Amino acid sequence: MAPALTLAIAQQKASGLISGNSNVVDAKVLELRCTSFDYPGTKIGQTDLVIAGFRRKLATIQNKSGTWSCKITEDQRGGVLNTIQSWIDLMHNPFNGVRLPSSAYVSTCVVQIQGAGDGKGRTLWLKGFYPIEYSVGNIDQSSSDAVEIDVKFNYDWWSETPTSLSALGV
Repeated sequence: MAPALTLAIAQQKASGLISGNSNVVDAKVLELRCTSFDYPGTKIGQTDLVIAGFRRKLATIQNKSGTWSCKITEDQRGGVLNTIQSWIDLMHNPFNGVRLPSSAYVSTCVVQIQGAGDGKGRTLWLKGFYPIEYSVGNIDQSSSDAVEIDVKFNYDWWSETPTSLSALGV
């Protein structure tokens, strides 16, 4: 929740006083409404080494950054959309042009994957986490079906261990 999501929720609630659109959701609701997601990957860079005319590839740095995609079900009267859009507005507000420093919008995402029969699951820490894109499919107003939102998030690196107490922070 802190600081990015907390700031996004506060910003939406404040602007909602004017617009009447103040519905928001917290991290727990986002977790419960997330129906599918990508598993992050790792890439190893390579460099060429030529010895006596023979080319070899050598490993260089590990790159654990990427884009994490997930699908979130919206059934909170627009709260999920408002929260994600408000988070994006922290990065660059299209109304006034203000861009906040990354410390205001970058967070850590803890993904807990529940185990299938054995009860053991996995926990992933996505560091440098913030939304970069979302899209909403067709909305059928005559249907009572929930709306699905596809969201893409940036992450700078990820780990299956917290690596330190700081893994729970930014």
